[in-house]
Amino acid sequence: MVNPVNHPSIPSIEQWIGHLEGLIAGPMSGVPINGTDEEKRAFIDSFRDEFGARRATDRALLSRVLRIGYQPGDIASDDLDYQFWESLVGSRGSWNELISETDGLVDPHGYAIEHRTQIELCALHAFWYLAEDAMKARVDELVDWHTRELQPDNGINRPWGIHAFVARSVQAQREELRLNAMLHAQTLANNCCITLGRPDILSAIILQDSTNALRSMISND
Repeated sequence: MVNPVNHPSIPSIEQWIGHLEGLIAGPMSGVPINGTDEEKRAFIDSFRDEFGARRATDRALLSRVLRIGYQPGDIASDDLDYQFWESLVGSRGSWNELISETDGLVDPHGYAIEHRTQIELCALHAFWYLAEDAMKARVDELVDWHTRELQPDNGINRPWGIHAFVARSVQAQREELRLNAMLHAQTLANNCCITLGRPDILSAIILQDSTNALRSMISND
């Protein structure tokens, strides 16, 4: 449920939806959102970004955005983001034990900063959906921690989790937290356009999923 705290410089959820839809209109034109199941599965199986890369979490994200049953592929990972996405769209069991109680979700000594930031944001993206009411406070803590500790431009310019920051920017009670979350969300949206002048195809699909999340916030209000 959206409980906005009015502030003249903070965009509304509706404004964010309009902005993100404008960013992704071009890149998403070739994605078979309304295609047949056969077309969707062919797109998922053959998907590569503009740089020829494919990640372990791509299949789960694409299955969710295309609204088709998840079928595990040949790429897996021990990283936390993959485990969260498997819990969200797949058959993985309990994910609660994956949640750390303080700071971020990832061991800071296990990864280089760029990879760590990507995993943190990608995991947060899925965790926002997984978290029930009792876990929502932990999501808020993670968003606030990100705005204090990590810069989104260390995460290879992909807008993972942007909906979590947008939600915090309108729901947090403290002005400082709202403004920090808004700036983080804006940076995520801007950075994914740096390389190509628009979102790359994976970033556009991420933004599509985040737009769907923001729409769900309005419909549940």
